[in-house]
Amino acid sequence: MARTNISVDQLVFDEFSSEAQRQNKTLFAFANESLSTIAKIAAEGGNPLDLYKMWRAVTLLKQFDAITFPSDFIDELVSKDYTRDKNGTLKMFRDLGSQIVGVLKIAAGNLDELSELVRNFAGLLPVKQFTLAAKDDKNKVEISVVGAGRKIESTECALEFLTSVLNGYGYNVTKKEVNVGTIRIWASRRGFA
Repeated sequence: MARTNISVDQLVFDEFSSEAQRQNKTLFAFANESLSTIAKIAAEGGNPLDLYKMWRAVTLLKQFDAITFPSDFIDELVSKDYTRDKNGTLKMFRDLGSQIVGVLKIAAGNLDELSELVRNFAGLLPVKQFTLAAKDDKNKVEISVVGAGRKIESTECALEFLTSVLNGYGYNVTKKEVNVGTIRIWASRRGFA
């Protein structure tokens, strides 16, 4: 067994040592387990920081009691329901946005934090790109989404969902552009039209 010394910041050592103790493991065992995991992630082309982002994303998904399906399957399901009952399907997505915005606001208290959360979820969401640009001291925003469905029906449903989430953060949509898979929204904080 090879032995070596590793220098780390005192704060990192204290956090690491406390966590090993909390898990009732020796510092040696916890360090080996942690470093082995990080080495495996890096060897497969991953970034160790991605591990934290994925853990945070999975933890948040558990709050929603999410079930994941392939995006093609979801697109087909949404398209069939949309064809059968367009208004009812759009309402379901509006309601979904309204229902989960409370949990989202716990993890992301404002739109900047929500944008960061979406970037952290990038590996788990079918969305290819999500950009948020603040205007007028963050009282107005422009949001662009690429990969928001593979059919116009699912893209329109994604728009309804996103509009509800924005409403939950205190913004009203003032203008929107929707094409298959792409959404562009301009929104203003309530009271700053």
